[in-house]
Amino acid sequence: MIYNFASFFKPIDNWPTTNTVKAGQSVAVKFSLNGDRGLSILAADYPKSMQIACDTLEPLGAAEKTISSGMSSLSYDPLTNNYIYIWKTNKAWAGTCRQLIVKFNDGTTYLANFKFTK
Repeated sequence: MIYNFASFFKPIDNWPTTNTVKAGQSVAVKFSLNGDRGLSILAADYPKSMQIACDTLEPLGAAEKTISSGMSSLSYDPLTNNYIYIWKTNKAWAGTCRQLIVKFNDGTTYLANFKFTK
């Protein structure tokens, strides 16, 4: 079964837009699958992120598993029908760009690009 992914929701603008974020800030990754599909929807070791060239968006290395902020992990809000993952970015990413890769256990993958400022 393929999930019915609509898009990422604010504060993220969808690919190919590059989102600007302060390095070290947590980013709320919000999306809907048109209902509660449980919390085991992500493929193993996802979401991931990788550094990309800010001008060409070409990959500059291997993808790394993301870190969630604090005690947060993937959650589902039945009031908004949204999943939420709080992605903890790294202060050392200032001046670079990265691509967030969200892969689901149905095999589908969705991307969002970010430019990190100081």
